[in-house]
Amino acid sequence: MEKYDVTLYDLSRKSEINAVVYADEGDSSDDIILRITSENIVVTVKSEGYFSAYQELRDKLLKKGFGLKCNGSLINANQSAMMTYTPKVYLVEMSKQALTKNIVSVWDYCDINVFPDTKEQNQYIEKWFESLKVKF
Repeated sequence: MEKYDVTLYDLSRKSEINAVVYADEGDSSDDIILRITSENIVVTVKSEGYFSAYQELRDKLLKKGFGLKCNGSLINANQSAMMTYTPKVYLVEMSKQALTKNIVSVWDYCDINVFPDTKEQNQYIEKWFESLKVKF
């Protein structure tokens, strides 16, 4: 089990809160289980892939009024199939191929104040994929 110190952003109070995420990366199954705890907040999610578990956790926190100030919350965070069981993502740029230098940990702190949900993130990634197509 891995432990990550993260920062939550209370969207109504506009303040930061320290939190801890515990990640069970599936010794006995392929599922990734994430559990975040802070003050009166406890959220647990389970998913087949690491980033999809992160997205589910992030979306549940957003519904409770909290953003996660982590790289994984950026609109341009995208995980390749080869990264499915790792806490790594690419931070992609329109019209540019994702490179190894663009790989970051989903848990690393990111000083953001805009918190897209999974739907918005997926829409951005679809636009990014389109931007890579060669136009003739």
